[in-house]
Amino acid sequence: MHLDEILKLDIKLLVAFVTIMEEGSVSRAAEKLGVTQPALSKSLQRLRELFKDSLFTRQAYGLTPTARATELHDAIQPILSSLSDLMSPNALDLKTLDRRFKLRVDEGDLENFIEALLASMHYEAPKVRLSISSWGESHFEEIISGNADLGIMRVSDTPNNVRSKLIGYMEVCIILSEAHPLFQQDSVTVSELLNHKVVTHHLRSENKTSFSKTEQKLKQQGHTIQPSLETDSLMVAMQAVKRGMALVTSRSIGDLFLQVMCEKNNFYPVKLIEIPQEVIELDEYNGRHPIHICWHERFNNDLAHRWLREKIIAFMRESPWMHLPT
Repeated sequence: MHLDEILKLDIKLLVAFVTIMEEGSVSRAAEKLGVTQPALSKSLQRLRELFKDSLFTRQAYGLTPTARATELHDAIQPILSSLSDLMSPNALDLKTLDRRFKLRVDEGDLENFIEALLASMHYEAPKVRLSISSWGESHFEEIISGNADLGIMRVSDTPNNVRSKLIGYMEVCIILSEAHPLFQQDSVTVSELLNHKVVTHHLRSENKTSFSKTEQKLKQQGHTIQPSLETDSLMVAMQAVKRGMALVTSRSIGDLFLQVMCEKNNFYPVKLIEIPQEVIELDEYNGRHPIHICWHERFNNDLAHRWLREKIIAFMRESPWMHLPT
């Protein structure tokens, strides 16, 4: 059948035809479809013209299909079944879900959910695979290009084609070892902190981050934040702290750092202190920065994708380091 002939087909006509076949009567078919008998008779006439066959002959007990009608019924029934399946909601079978998800998330945020997520996947979705790496320089471009399925970051806004959901708020802290000149103090000022070497772990100085406005305010007051060392490696950060640098990182990494240090031999005593009060007073988030999960619009209604991101959100909100949105 040529395209122009296919365009003449109307799903309602096909439904009418199958119903007449099943009921063997125009009146009963009309009642079942909720239309008038004259209207269904017109549909039957259109079907006869379309297929160039009488389709039914009248008998004393009802309508009898022609040979052509029987052939058409056998061909049309699977089509209507397929259309019905097309309109049915997708079903997600986690046990058979075979898919690889690419996540972009820094270590401090990963600590909030990875253990619980891996345990859940082991039992619920054993065939799902994860590829997890830290953010590169391109950020949202990785999500837009498809190089990342999901991203977790500290941002204030996203591009139009990138969706996001606020998970909660995370604090930043400072880790000092006994080798640091300020170790004996319970709190530090911005000037004191910046007068000595600082190492940052997964904390970026960029316009897209939620801390960028606070950084600009600090700069206006004469405090320029220039870390001696920026790293994505916890091992590098540990060695820097051992040699007297102050580590500025997320609270989750801070607690993990303390735990690791307690088990490590030949390491200076370490402690955690809050970021300077001056920073909190300038910060629009009062030191608790928003953590968002981001994904591309094309995945918004993807059932498997939705399952994964909702799992991550739930686990992160159960984390002891996450302050929930009100």
